Order: sequence, then structure tokens, then C-alpha cells
Amino acid sequence: MMELDKIIAWGTEKMKYTDETPLEKGYRYYHGLRSAKLAAALAEGMGLEVNRNVLFVGSFLHDVGKAGYRGPNHGPRGAELIRSEIPHLFSTSELGLVLSMVENHYARPNSKHYVGKVKPSFPDEVLIIQDADTIDHFGSNGVWIAYHWSGHHLRSQQDEIDYYNTRDTRWRKEAVEGLNYDLCKQELQYRISRIDEFFAVWQQEEKGALTHL
Repeated sequence: MMELDKIIAWGTEKMKYTDETPLEKGYRYYHGLRSAKLAAALAEGMGLEVNRNVLFVGSFLHDVGKAGYRGPNHGPRGAELIRSEIPHLFSTSELGLVLSMVENHYARPNSKHYVGKVKPSFPDEVLIIQDADTIDHFGSNGVWIAYHWSGHHLRSQQDEIDYYNTRDTRWRKEAVEGLNYDLCKQELQYRISRIDEFFAVWQQEEKGALTHL
């Protein structure tokens, strides 16, 4: 049986205090917590039979390999960190599933990367964190992320609006298409609609127009 409190403490130490420029310090920690809670809500909403503790831990730690690290392959790197530092905090079966969640959270079977190729097969725990990871980057949090990145790239307000309405559209389309479950697609489409509304009002404000009529 996993030692949940010790695992969370380990993940917190790894992720909460790392610099995530241009995002806020500890972004991977907060993103991990939101993703873990969202993954649980999605599993419940779909009535899936999953190991809830494994789902929470794997989701919370899915980006541990990215915290304080700018290189490639952060999924395998995160799995190796868990395997080398805290394997004793899991049972054998729990460890294997958590490692798969962390290592494969980017290996989305429905993504463009597997077009014309054999798609990988994963258990629900892995597929859910893939979707929760994507969804958490949209909605109100998507506006927050856009704020940080626009400042990082020194874009003006109009530049950011133009970026959202042009180059950013492909990412949103690919994000929806890459999800594994219909409920996840519904949630993501709703969150995208919220961002669309924000940017539409922002464009009106940028023009100096009235927005309450």
C-alpha cells in the first residue's frame, strides 16, 4: 500500500519551490494538484473503475520531471526520479502504474503524432491524466498562462489578441482532437468557449468600444 503523505511531501519538495519562468514559481506543483483533482472528477463523472490513490499520485507527479528542468523527455525523466528515489513508498503494482502515468502522459493515442501509426494502448489511469493535463491549460487558467507568456515575449495587448486568434487556433483544435473521452472533450470545448468570450470582450475594450450593451 502506498505511503500517500510521504509521496505528496516528496513531490511538493520537488515542484513547489522551483522557478518556472515565465510562469509562476512552483507552477508544476499547482498544475499537478489541479490535474489530480480534475482527473478524479473525470473518472467519477464517467463511472470508471480506477485506483483512486494511484490516479491522484500519478496525476500530481506527472510533470515532476519538468520541474527545474528545461530539457527533452520530461516524462521518462520524471518516471526515473520516482523509480530511483521513492520506489519503497509504493507497492509493486502501484509503482508500475504510476510510472506509466508519468512516463506516458504525452503519448496521447489520438494525437497527430500517431496518425498512420500503431496507437499505444494504456489503462484508464494513463488516459485520464493525458486528458486532465490538457484540459488544465484552458479556461480561466488558459487566460492566466496567456498573460505570463505574452509578458515573456513582450507582446502588446493587441499582439496577444492577434496571436490568440491566429497562431494559437491550431493548438486548441489539436488539443480537443487528441483527447481520449467524450466527457473530456465536452469540458475542454466549454473551457475554450470561456477563453473565446474573454478575448472577444478584450478586443472590444482594446477598440475603446462599449461592452455592456
